[in-house]
Amino acid sequence: MAAFEAVLKMRLLRPAVVLIPLILLVSYGMAVATADTLDTVQEQLLNSAATAFAQGNYRPAANALPELENTYMGPWVGYWSLQPRLKTMTQGQYQRYAERYPSGVAHHLLRHQWLSELAQRKDWSDFTQVYQAGSVPDSIGLRCDAARDPLLSTSTVIAPFFLWRSAAANDHACNTMARAYLKQGQITPPELWQRLQQMYEASAFNAALRFAPFLPAPQSGQLAQTVTAPAAWISQQIQQYGRNNWPTGQTHLLALALLRLAATHPAQAAQFVRTLGVLPAAAKSLVLYNTAYHATLSFRSESGHWYAQAYAADPQFRPRPQLLAWMVRTALRDGDWSMVEQATQQMDAAQRRQRQWQFWFAVALLQLGHTQAAHVLLAALESPWTYYGQLAMATLNRPLVLKPGDPSALTGAGAALDEEVPERTAITLYQLGLYYDALAEWDHFLKGLDGAPEIKAAAQVAFHHAAWLLGIHASSLIRGGKDWQQGYVLPYAQEISAAAAQTGLRRAFLAGLIRQESGFAFGIQSDVGAQGLMQVMPATAQWLQTHIPAADNADLHSVRGNLILGSHYLSLQRQHFGGSELLAAAAYNAGPSAPQRWLSRWTPPAGPWAGPIFTANIPFQQTRHYVQSVLTNTAVYAAILDQKPQAIWPQWRLGTSP
Repeated sequence: MAAFEAVLKMRLLRPAVVLIPLILLVSYGMAVATADTLDTVQEQLLNSAATAFAQGNYRPAANALPELENTYMGPWVGYWSLQPRLKTMTQGQYQRYAERYPSGVAHHLLRHQWLSELAQRKDWSDFTQVYQAGSVPDSIGLRCDAARDPLLSTSTVIAPFFLWRSAAANDHACNTMARAYLKQGQITPPELWQRLQQMYEASAFNAALRFAPFLPAPQSGQLAQTVTAPAAWISQQIQQYGRNNWPTGQTHLLALALLRLAATHPAQAAQFVRTLGVLPAAAKSLVLYNTAYHATLSFRSESGHWYAQAYAADPQFRPRPQLLAWMVRTALRDGDWSMVEQATQQMDAAQRRQRQWQFWFAVALLQLGHTQAAHVLLAALESPWTYYGQLAMATLNRPLVLKPGDPSALTGAGAALDEEVPERTAITLYQLGLYYDALAEWDHFLKGLDGAPEIKAAAQVAFHHAAWLLGIHASSLIRGGKDWQQGYVLPYAQEISAAAAQTGLRRAFLAGLIRQESGFAFGIQSDVGAQGLMQVMPATAQWLQTHIPAADNADLHSVRGNLILGSHYLSLQRQHFGGSELLAAAAYNAGPSAPQRWLSRWTPPAGPWAGPIFTANIPFQQTRHYVQSVLTNTAVYAAILDQKPQAIWPQWRLGTSP
């Protein structure tokens, strides 16, 4: 996962404690030019406005706006002056902002938030005006709001059910829209049953129960029982109708009850499927796939058997992609390479094209004796920059070798790009500690560039100003291979080396983890309060300061102190898991009890595949991607720091289990 994606998924807060004066010389970069941007007074006003905004206070921004509105930061200062008071904002205030700043990232954010607020108020007149004044929002929730806007609903070209089924099961806006259209009879009963099935598969039971009034009377009063006591409800229905002939509505409820049961008591769900003749083949397959899916997340040994039963029940049934993904992972655990092949062949074209499934399909071919076909697929996947690319290299017994890339971007190109307002704005936001906004502005800017040379030049400008996360993201967008000379920068090298030496960690491992945690943005803070380069939680820091003498005076909010705290914690995890960097990374992200719990439920196979198969089966998607990214980064940094080819298999070993 690119650092940009990681930060967006963390939904970063805007910390006030890391604000940096724009005229400050940064130790790894140079001062931002001010002659043609902001003067000293304006910089002070900007810093005060940003600090207050991070604390939810709009007044300093509102007071500074007359002085800053005509500068390149005007749209953001205007945004800071309005966003904290969104609940009391008026249409007139929004309109004045929109007329002054009709485009740009800040306006895009404010428009999105204002539309959501207007929908909550049911102020459809103003909602219609704002909605029609710009492009159709990307947010499916806002599109659902537009579909229930009486002034827009007649012009909606997308069927309400299509919107509803495309949204997340718990999406409040789309569920509200759906209830309105159900009242009007514009969503049919079969469509309602289909959507309820999706909700049960997503375990969105509370959201599903709100649709009980729209079911026929007999089923409406029973829907809650399928959630609260599914096994008891099924047993009652068997007593009433037997095992083979049920009314259609009761059969629909049965499928829902079995999906609910699959999430909590998979063996019981599988038993009911085997003994009930009332379910059609597709419904049996659906329930068994979900049974196997929920069972495999807790490493139950029956998971593979239930996946096989699901396929046998209806070979033509096409389960959702998530179920097939876990069918592959279950087969990897069981060493069932024929099931790996079968599951990947069931995937649709888009899912099958993903690198992870191409890789495991190639390995299945290799294990099943189709060596030539496997090597062709693996050779196409080879890459030093991606997790499965590195695994493909390892499978083909090729070391990771970094070759010098193209020369660095021309200084002339960098200088020209440095005059671009969006670029300057993104870097300023970054230096103010508003990382989410900086990344949004930066990504918008990068999308307007023309090819790799301009993107590389933009990355150099970001690094020139010590905006490491922005530069890393820019480098990751270069197609046809990343530029290790830029994308794998190593700021704070001395501090990282010192922390690695003190704790016995490899520099490459420590650098690879930091790159994933923060993209070297030293002031970054997560939505749960994790701090700094290594995203250390305050409670963890306090424990380390109490129990580790070398960390007793470490400052969580400084570069050096954060590295001391984070590296000692990481080192403790590595020691606990027998020297395995893979398990240490998993513990660092998910907590030390998580990998220990997974290992206690399942013993990975011996040999080099143990690590990759264990990683593929990590139940938490975030942790799974995190470990893959950290290990990929580590291999690249090892090649850079050691200045020699790297064997890939050793870093994926599981070590000695605790």
